[in-house]
Amino acid sequence: MSDNPYRAPTPPAPPAASAPAAPAVAAWSDPSLDAPPPPRRQVEAGLVWRGIFTMLGAHALTMLAGLLAGLLFGQQTGSGPMSDGGHAYVFVVVGVFAQFILGIVALVTGIGGIIGKDGGKGSGILIGWVAGIPASLIVGIVITATLANA
Repeated sequence: MSDNPYRAPTPPAPPAASAPAAPAVAAWSDPSLDAPPPPRRQVEAGLVWRGIFTMLGAHALTMLAGLLAGLLFGQQTGSGPMSDGGHAYVFVVVGVFAQFILGIVALVTGIGGIIGKDGGKGSGILIGWVAGIPASLIVGIVITATLANA
């Protein structure tokens, strides 16, 4: 068998085992930084459910705020600065804005709760916010259709 020029060379022998060296420690390092973090609080199911129902209630309040704004400020006339500002139009604008603000608040409080060692409440807020989005969308479509036909 002849030497193949395309064959990889054989690897060198592994180095001899040496005594384990002490870990390198910088002169400025603080030993307290190497300590494990304090234990997190256990996630309680009651706090998760409380966060979920809090956000579902907040979704309901945003729908109610849009409905009240639509009924109070929607116009039926075809003149004025908001000539196309019927009840349904005002409801959609206020509802979308309120849901946008609710999303920002839910993200900030939910992530803040998870980071701040209150994982049950924070995760419940995020779960409730996500679960309330399709429910709010369906309720919003029904209310918009009802206001448009009224």
